[in-house]
Amino acid sequence: MRLYTFTITPNNRKVEAFVRHFDLDVDVHHVSFKDRETESAAFLSINPMGRVPALTDGDFKLWESNAILTYLATKFPETQALPTDPQGRADVDRWLHWQSCHLMPALIAAKSGEEADVATMKLLLGILDGQLAGKTFVLGNLTVVDFAITSYLITKMGRQLDYSGTPNVAAWLDRTITLRGFTATQLKTSAP
Repeated sequence: MRLYTFTITPNNRKVEAFVRHFDLDVDVHHVSFKDRETESAAFLSINPMGRVPALTDGDFKLWESNAILTYLATKFPETQALPTDPQGRADVDRWLHWQSCHLMPALIAAKSGEEADVATMKLLLGILDGQLAGKTFVLGNLTVVDFAITSYLITKMGRQLDYSGTPNVAAWLDRTITLRGFTATQLKTSAP
């Protein structure tokens, strides 16, 4: 199994952090944009979108970060990161869709500083804060959802948000950023 990735982006980091947190038997390959690797015929046969992350498992080729997360959690059930009961799985799917359809676009829009965009982020953080009330992780136990959402809230834009009104989110972020997978994928920067 091979993961094609580029750690710096949240969609790549969520998958790579998951792999590294659980020390999964997955070959992590960092693509070379300099060499235009994602434009090659070989890569386009894996992901016709020409983007990462992408995963190969024998002849099976998979792209889209949240699909990769759930596939890995299914292939490695020892992670216990994906419920197997229908309601638990639906809850995971709900939060993965929430991350991709609501949180991600709202973070991008919030860069504008427009009052409506800031209000949307505040609403979303309030929803997440309510979900986290009395829980260590979004669904209680550590799941793929925590990797998906954390990867966005620890971006540069995510770090600029005001979490003072959402103490459950702030405490959860403090916990998740110290997970082995996120510390292993922390980009090293040199001091000025």
